[in-house]
Amino acid sequence: MKRILLLVSCFFVFLGNAQETDKKTTIDSTNTYNRLTIEAMTGFADGNYPYGTGFSAGDKKHVLSHFTINNFDLGMRYMLTPKFGFKASLAYAKFTESDKNSLPYESNQFTFAFQGVINAAKILDFKQDSRFGLLAHAGIQVGSLTSKTKNKLDDTFGIVPNGYYDKTEYHGGFVAGITPQYRIAPKLALFVDLSVYFNYRQHMNWDGTVANTPDLYGKTTNLAFGLSYTLGEDKIHGDWKVLKNENEQKVEALQNELKNKIEEIEVMLQDTDRDGVVDYLDAEQNTIGGVTVDTKGRAIDVNKNGVPDELEPKNGNRGLSTYDNEEASFTYLVKQGMVNIFFDTNKETPNTASANNLYYIINFLKNHPEAKVKAKGYADTTGDEQLNKELARKRAENIKNFIVKSGISENRVEIIGVGIDTTIDNTSKTGRQLARRVSFELIQ
Repeated sequence: MKRILLLVSCFFVFLGNAQETDKKTTIDSTNTYNRLTIEAMTGFADGNYPYGTGFSAGDKKHVLSHFTINNFDLGMRYMLTPKFGFKASLAYAKFTESDKNSLPYESNQFTFAFQGVINAAKILDFKQDSRFGLLAHAGIQVGSLTSKTKNKLDDTFGIVPNGYYDKTEYHGGFVAGITPQYRIAPKLALFVDLSVYFNYRQHMNWDGTVANTPDLYGKTTNLAFGLSYTLGEDKIHGDWKVLKNENEQKVEALQNELKNKIEEIEVMLQDTDRDGVVDYLDAEQNTIGGVTVDTKGRAIDVNKNGVPDELEPKNGNRGLSTYDNEEASFTYLVKQGMVNIFFDTNKETPNTASANNLYYIINFLKNHPEAKVKAKGYADTTGDEQLNKELARKRAENIKNFIVKSGISENRVEIIGVGIDTTIDNTSKTGRQLARRVSFELIQ
């Protein structure tokens, strides 16, 4: 028995080291799966033959003739490939009489089995979204059978003491079986296992008496129900992981590359400051919205004083000739949605392209002490809706804090955390960038 436990321990250590090595060498998650699985089951172990005289139906005993939970099995399985692997298991079974017509008996068996396993569901090409699975297994097994039967029936003397009482014998042989499975959780499966054990050089009957037959072999049939749990970083049970072949991986890589290229082009073609010149050609990506720019996106500033010519006083009036004062110009820009502060993904501080718009707002508030504004924070659709609403409010709060630190009274800036902006198409990278913003409006 000690040898059996030592073999089990060594095998489990080997599997643990193999899994650790696999974790270190794994790179491509699309082609990895959880290789290691723990299995536990309990059920009916029925000793089919041999039996001694007077013990429970003798040679007429049928396969699984009675259903009594008398078997417990704990195993560990390691898949070398998605279709093939090995398993080691240690089982305990207790054999007793099945009815009152038999003499009382008891024998206890420990069995260690080492088997090859085939994922038949992969070979039979079960549907990818199916929760059903099927394993087939076969291998070698060694066992120890201990008699706890005190008496036996002798043809001449009747009931006599059993000479094999409290003795243990060791035997070995082969085992084979099938295991239908049903996945009840991502990494947990329920299964039924039907296995047949063939023993050779078995000198003891299942009733714990000596076998008076020349063939010296025995057979048991086990029917058990159990659970298997896969170990590993992957989120799905290894038996159900759909791996991609080399061609599928190449196609996916090309698709991802094409998607990245398209997003890069979208970024290049976006117009952050909405001056009509795309960013990759724009030499000045933070021009004030609504002012005229040259072909390189630079605001027209003939006297080089840092103020666009359209916003400078002309004949007593300001630029944007439709309006005759700066407040009207600012109101026009706000109503057109051109006064915005933009943010990068998951950021609460504005990006550099928005610095000029923020300066324009601060300068307007300084020049008009009676003016008040409302800062409305937005976020894109990525992530949790409640978290996005909090992020949108923090963006508005940070903009207000910056304005207040610039010398503006805090009661002149009202903030609202709107949350996700549903008015902009969030399916593209450009749309999501435009959604991450703080917009301003004048409080009348």
